[in-house]
Amino acid sequence: MSRQLLQRVRAPLDRMRYRLSGLETPPGLTLLSLLGTLCGLACGGVIILFHAIIDLFRHDSAGLGDLAMGASVTIPLAVWLPILGALVVGLAYQGLSRDSRDGGIVHIVERLTYHQGEFPWRNAIAQFVGSVAAICTGQSVGREGVAAHMGATTSSWLGQWLQLPNNGIRTLVGCGTAAGIAASFNTPLAGVIFAMEVVMMEYTLAGFAPIILAAVSATAVTHIWATDHPALVVGTAELQSMIELPYLALCGCVLGTTAVAFTRLTRLLTRYLMPQPIWLRMLQAGVVAALCAWAFPQTFQFGFESINTALAAEFALGIALGIAAAKLVATAFAVSSLMPGGIIMPCLLMGAAIGQALGLIAAWLLGDSAAEPMLYALLGMGAMMGAVLQAPLTALVAILELAGRTEMVFPAMLVVITAILVAREGYQSESIFLTLLRDRGRDYKNDPVSQSLRRSSVVSYMDRSFRVTPLTITLGEAHDIVGRDAHWILARRDDGRSGYLLPLADLLRFMLSEAGEALSDDDRIALHKIPAVNRLQAGPVHLRATMQEAFDTLRRTEAEALYVQRRVRGDERTIYGVLTRDAIERAYLR
Repeated sequence: MSRQLLQRVRAPLDRMRYRLSGLETPPGLTLLSLLGTLCGLACGGVIILFHAIIDLFRHDSAGLGDLAMGASVTIPLAVWLPILGALVVGLAYQGLSRDSRDGGIVHIVERLTYHQGEFPWRNAIAQFVGSVAAICTGQSVGREGVAAHMGATTSSWLGQWLQLPNNGIRTLVGCGTAAGIAASFNTPLAGVIFAMEVVMMEYTLAGFAPIILAAVSATAVTHIWATDHPALVVGTAELQSMIELPYLALCGCVLGTTAVAFTRLTRLLTRYLMPQPIWLRMLQAGVVAALCAWAFPQTFQFGFESINTALAAEFALGIALGIAAAKLVATAFAVSSLMPGGIIMPCLLMGAAIGQALGLIAAWLLGDSAAEPMLYALLGMGAMMGAVLQAPLTALVAILELAGRTEMVFPAMLVVITAILVAREGYQSESIFLTLLRDRGRDYKNDPVSQSLRRSSVVSYMDRSFRVTPLTITLGEAHDIVGRDAHWILARRDDGRSGYLLPLADLLRFMLSEAGEALSDDDRIALHKIPAVNRLQAGPVHLRATMQEAFDTLRRTEAEALYVQRRVRGDERTIYGVLTRDAIERAYLR
């Protein structure tokens, strides 16, 4: 009775998994969009909890709110809080394994590339608790890193629980990332573009539909349950004259060069800090953050307080440049030490401070023809974010949604693209996430072949017309196989770990040969020894695998073909189809 009930439950789930294997077909896309909505709702709840804990600490801690606003506070608070916080987080992380410490966007990209979007729960817990401690104690990190991590992890767990194909889990991870960014900044469209441009690095209909729904549902949850939404205090922000365009291009060059300096300093510090124990690394990052907060209290940042001060042009020129330099150094130390948290919020403050400074210089050089420093601060935020992430659309859309000013799009396009071109073409600088990934000995394949294969499941291209046999069969069994009219014969070894795949025509040719006609029904045929034109060494691949995984398996092993299987219970495995190299080529050429 229990087995029949299990079969009734398993049958619709198997049908759903099969439909999700073709993401761009109507059934698969609809189901994935529904799952994306569920992911967004779940992620929105997790982000609200995360923000509530931080806000509770901020509002209930005397002096911290004033410090974040740039007010002068007692030296012990500004110095000892970041140091003690970094030491506590470092000692806690020292007790974790190396693989359990990773988090943020770099971790998301790595898990998508090398682990088919599966996220360990230890990393999620460590990032959640560690980020709360790091942000509340004034480390130079942002909220969005753990928000994206928690969103991706929540979505991945849902996909793994349903045992979805890996190409479906990959899209759900994008859903969770978009939901995390959207809920953190109240920017649903920027969250979608970020997930597609920075994490998945491709734009497809199969990705857009569920990711948009995830971002919308997560933002809706935060609007319903949260009372404090991130926002920029922006007045009129528009270009005064076309005379400013050359100066704006120069501003883009300055901001692009600053972004490169930040990326290269982060790489240099990573090589310096990596051999050290993690508690010592984080302690050094905490000391640097404390010194920066002592010199420039505005670098102690909970939200948009210091950024809004820059938008109001309340910083003197020297103070603005000092804030940018201090934040750059403190953030580079935090990222290099693996301090849990994000990188976008610090980049926005750096960009706002540099932009305001450039706006003050523009007023001195151009007089009444110069726009307000507020516009330059906005442009600096977008250019710094875009150049560091190498994500122009994400930067433009994020600033547009945060500021709510469409008139700044025209100058923003010029400044952001100039900054990105200077960083990428002038200095050959990549996205900081890919740079850190490569420094860890990892690489990200983003060529058109890999993109196409990652979107496809083995279920969509496997051949279901096959018969499974031992390596040797009797002539009577051979007649029975020929009568079933299968395309392929999968002759497996006794251990079930490998075998041979040969066309049915080769067995039929042998049976009609002189040697085959001399056999009686009880004589045995060694399928791995008979003459065969197309006999292929076959190895296993999981039913949830993508075509990229299948291709990597063929390249990594001696297999020339694959059989698609899934473990049902214990060591019992069910084979669903066979996959040849020709099928993989069809997946790319379709």
